[in-house]
Amino acid sequence: MIRRRRSGTGTPFAFLEGVLNPDVEKLWELQNVLSQLGDREKQLTSKPESFAAVDREWQQANEEMTRLQQSIDQLSKERRRVEGELSDQQEILKKYQGQLMLVKNQQQYAAAWKEIDATRKQVKELEDSDLKMMGDMESLQSDLDQRRSGSADLKSRWDTAHDAWQHSLGDLRAEVEKLKERSAKIESQLSDRLKQDFFRIFKQRQNVAVARVVNDSCSACRTRIRPALFQQLKRGELVHCEGCHRILYVEGPAS
Repeated sequence: MIRRRRSGTGTPFAFLEGVLNPDVEKLWELQNVLSQLGDREKQLTSKPESFAAVDREWQQANEEMTRLQQSIDQLSKERRRVEGELSDQQEILKKYQGQLMLVKNQQQYAAAWKEIDATRKQVKELEDSDLKMMGDMESLQSDLDQRRSGSADLKSRWDTAHDAWQHSLGDLRAEVEKLKERSAKIESQLSDRLKQDFFRIFKQRQNVAVARVVNDSCSACRTRIRPALFQQLKRGELVHCEGCHRILYVEGPAS
């Protein structure tokens, strides 16, 4: 059945609606299934506001507790280093004090006291540093303990909201699995070359590899279809748009 209609510019085209390419029909169906699948998978990862609000609050609290713990760990590491150096200097001080008893003249005595004074000064600086770090760590640990205690209720609210969200996704996950099965079934009916062509365009053209012909034009890029391409479409051939290179699809007559 050939039906004549006018294009947007008034040029009449003979258009055959009844001859359809079965592979293009499958590609059109595959594209629709993949579009639905993408939407459903996005919904699976999109947090509802009822959960997103408490999630943001919990993440901020958790980040602050993590920051405090990291500061404590860093101070603890530095304190161990200082304590190790302090122990070494205290041993050196003992050695100098022991040597003081063995000096034989005033010059040696003065030199020994000079070494003892310098070591004592270094020991004092290390002890002060150790005490300061101890106080800083106690302050940070107190802050961390308070935040952990105060976050217990927040964590409980987060768990409740998260469980409710995950429970609501049950039907959506089932739908995703069905769409995946449907997609795999359609793909199994296509040749490897056709699938490669489809997915190459699908990836390059924002997940739209097949475009409907509407008013004698490609619905994706609005490029007009030349009469010669219409003849190919009439014969049921696979035709690419000359503008965007998508596969052109002509809907069959309404049943």
